[in-house]
Amino acid sequence: LFFYQDEHPEFAASIATWIVSGTILFVLGLVLFIYSEVQAVLIVRDQDFRSKLLQQSYMERNNLAPLEEYERKIMAPRPAISLFAILLIFAALACIFYPLCDILNVIGLPSAPCLLIVTFGAFFSAICVASFWMFVVWACTRPWAALVFLGISVTGNMLIPTGDPLLLFLWLLISLGGGLGYFFWIPEMYRGQGQGADDRPPWLQDVGNFDVSTDWRGVLQ
Repeated sequence: LFFYQDEHPEFAASIATWIVSGTILFVLGLVLFIYSEVQAVLIVRDQDFRSKLLQQSYMERNNLAPLEEYERKIMAPRPAISLFAILLIFAALACIFYPLCDILNVIGLPSAPCLLIVTFGAFFSAICVASFWMFVVWACTRPWAALVFLGISVTGNMLIPTGDPLLLFLWLLISLGGGLGYFFWIPEMYRGQGQGADDRPPWLQDVGNFDVSTDWRGVLQ
């Protein structure tokens, strides 16, 4: 490898280009993701505070409709922004991991399986990164929900180094099913019983509205 690098100086430049490009994309994606989720946290904290004031009769619900509509518009693009940021993180990690395939090709090992490994490795790693930062951002406002994200991130980081596709897909299915159950199906069950957010058990917490809006004109107003 060292002799090849001496004979082909563009090899090191190519690796540096991939890593620098991936690092830039990673920073952009992470900043965008944190911005989207911190904005959601601030709105949810305001809603929690307002809900406590209403419960204790320190505030009346009169004239709250404009404020709630404003918060709805602010939260509407959140799913698109956060998901786009995760895609950027995925692309960034793929760029950072890709030089490994070039190195394998130089030393004479087949690079075709490497491309597949890099793609899936970047995908699973992006999920772990997003889950970890969801834990960090929501830890003080929704500690139980944050622990769910921490569990996804920690278990994923433990399984990714194994490189076992069966274990990783099993982890993905369990994480996806557990997340959907905790954040959507169980709360929907309580809503079906006519119970509001205040009637749920304390360990069942949301992370704000994450409904995908199709009314883009309303979002952009």
